[in-house]
This record gives sequence, C-alpha cells and structure tokens, in this order.
Amino acid sequence: MLGSKLHKWLAIFVGAQVLLWMATGALMSFLDLEEVRSEHVISRAAQTLPPDAAIPQWLSDRDGIAAITSRALDGMAVTEVRRADGMVSLHDPQSGRMLSPIPAATARSIARRAWVGPQTSIRAARLVDESVGTEFRGPFPAWQITYNDEATTRVYIDASSGAVLSARSDTWRFFDFIWGLHIMDWTQRDRINSWWLLLFGIGGTIIAISGFVLLANRFPRIKRWASLGEVVP
Repeated sequence: MLGSKLHKWLAIFVGAQVLLWMATGALMSFLDLEEVRSEHVISRAAQTLPPDAAIPQWLSDRDGIAAITSRALDGMAVTEVRRADGMVSLHDPQSGRMLSPIPAATARSIARRAWVGPQTSIRAARLVDESVGTEFRGPFPAWQITYNDEATTRVYIDASSGAVLSARSDTWRFFDFIWGLHIMDWTQRDRINSWWLLLFGIGGTIIAISGFVLLANRFPRIKRWASLGEVVP
C-alpha cells in the first residue's frame, strides 16, 4: 500500500517536470530565433571611423575602417585593422607590413600559450576553409590545432586575427550529440523549431496532461469527492 502511494506521488512529481519540458519545448518550437534575438529590428552592423580619425600613415586603403587596435599577438605588438565588412588584417605597427594570415608556427605558439591544462603537446595543425561538421563554422580561414591530451582537444584560431575562436573536445562532441537528440536536429544542432520537435512536443504535452487526468481518477479521495458532488442537488 505504501509502495503504491509512493509511486503515485512520484509520478506526479516527475510528471509535472515532464509536462513543463514538453510544453515549453512546444512553445519554443513556435518561436523564430531571429525575433527572439531581435535581429529583425536591431542592426549590429559595425560603424566606420570618421574621416578625421587618427589613422597610421602606412595604411593606404582607408575606406570602411571600423577599428584600429594595438594589441599583443604571440608576445609581440601588432596593429589590428578591422573593417565594417568583417575583414581583419594584422600589421607591423611601425612599417605596416602585413602579418596575416598567420603561419602555422605562429598558430601553434598561440595554441601553446592558450593551453592551461595538464602538460601536453600539439599533435597536428591544419588550415581549414570550410565547416568542420558541427564543431566549427567559421570565420575562415582558421587554423585547427589538435592537442595530444586524453580528450583530443582541438582549438580553432582565426588565421586573419590570431584570435582563439573555439575549443572542442570529446566531452563537447558527446554533449553536441545528445543536444541534437534533445532538440531533434540530427545534422545542424541549432534548429529548435523543426516540425519534428514541434509535433513531438505537442504530442508529449497531450500525453502528460492525459496521464495526470488518469492518475487523478485513481485517487480514492478524489473519486469520493467527485461522487459526492454528483449526488448533491
């Protein structure tokens, strides 16, 4: 008897969360991500520098410049020029000599500086100019640096700016796989409003609600109150 009651209350507790998961999943499937992020009404386009802004003399092409930054890259000072169209280039601060795209040796050195885990080495480095499955989708070109650690960690470094873009490991790949199962997007892993998810979300919500109704009918006290309500004039 105690086991039956425990089962009923546990079913209510777990079922409530399942109902919330199904209902919220169905609602999210209706929403357009562009509207959620306000991308349909807010522009994130970079502004360009005013004509009278201080610009290095060696910079001959001054059109569409959004930012000029002095920063460190692999232990040396560089000047980063970022344009409104997203293009990035690195230069020697004094001469203006182009430093990008960075070579493999520099990418390896950046990766070694970025590593803060247990001591390891670099297994391989390769330049990629197209999407690497679901783990990296740009910007391109980028250096893929693979470490010799147990998790087979890979870091992606922007060949144009030298910035560390993404880090991926076996743990990330496992999470990416189960995330795809969770949102029912087995290829791109970023679509939360597919018809598959919507249909299963609605179906699961209906099943959960009907389960609560059936469960309520099994409680003697609720049945008794219901029967008393029927006979009362």
